[in-house]
Amino acid sequence: MATLKTIRKRITSVKNTQKITKAMKMVAAAKLRRAQTAVQASRPYANSLHKIIETIASKNTDLAHPLFSPRENPKRISILSFTSNRGLCGGFNSNLLRQAETYIKSLGTRYELIDLNVIGKKGRDFYRARKRDPKNIFLEYADQFPFEEATKVAQGMIDGFLKGEYDEYVIIYNRFVSALTQEVKIEKLLPVSVAIKTEDLNGPQNLFGFIFEPSAGEVLDLLIPKYVATQIYRAHLESVASELGARMAAMDSATKNAKDMISSLTLQYNRARQAAITRELMDIVNGAESIK
Repeated sequence: MATLKTIRKRITSVKNTQKITKAMKMVAAAKLRRAQTAVQASRPYANSLHKIIETIASKNTDLAHPLFSPRENPKRISILSFTSNRGLCGGFNSNLLRQAETYIKSLGTRYELIDLNVIGKKGRDFYRARKRDPKNIFLEYADQFPFEEATKVAQGMIDGFLKGEYDEYVIIYNRFVSALTQEVKIEKLLPVSVAIKTEDLNGPQNLFGFIFEPSAGEVLDLLIPKYVATQIYRAHLESVASELGARMAAMDSATKNAKDMISSLTLQYNRARQAAITRELMDIVNGAESIK
């Protein structure tokens, strides 16, 4: 049975841990408000940009933009996964990496080349532990990923697609649903997926009454790189908000568990102390009886 001194040390240790987890929860909650605001602001812009591209493509069906055209027999794919640099965020990283592995396995032998690119230390460590080195590792982008850097990454993807280095580009990230819920999303960036509309497209909400200057093709040349960059940047914002939400929930759970553990250890300590007092009393009584 543990001694009173040992139990006291464990109670002190758990209390110190509880202070840390409570502080981490409060920090994550404060950061989450800003991250959630950024995510909510980015979604309408990204959706509207995609809708504009679809609208222009629907009006100019004879316009065969190279970034719209899927390869007949894709053999080379590049995958970019968004993970974090830090842990203590529940299943944020493990769920994403597990689904990424499932997705890669689902590709089977259809692809001759599957290149992995990861953002964050957790993704790097996951693949290195399995003796698989990702082609590109971006540690700094897990915390700070300015739109200018997202534009550079997007341009690199577009150049690689146009040169035939890869037939498809895919991103995998956690979509922020709420502080308690994150949803792993697997989205194809290139080729850009557009739905050609066949209904009446001359309504007041559409762009079909406009004459494009410069041409529609040149407008798309400008919009598509911006759209790809926006999708990458939005995935980063979603990932950051999801990480903070997962960390807040994990630290809240850890704080509650620490509280339960302190209660259990306190009860154990009181029982041990009562047992020690009882033994001392019995020793006193037995000593008194032996003197008689």
